[in-house]
Amino acid sequence: MAYFGSQNRFNEFKTDFLKDTGVKNVEDNLELYTQYVIARFTDHNNRLLSNLTNEIQELYKVLKKV
Repeated sequence: MAYFGSQNRFNEFKTDFLKDTGVKNVEDNLELYTQYVIARFTDHNNRLLSNLTNEIQELYKVLKKV
């Protein structure tokens, strides 16, 4: 079953951002950090939609048999 919704993880991504980019300070690179967070949310949404599509296809197969 797909889980709908997400948490606001804007501040939680700071550690990942610093590790992934090698940047020393988020405040001096706020534009880059914002792009990083948007990319992470976009990836999350893409995975959610992909899983939902797969579940709908499986449901269609079951309903087609009925």
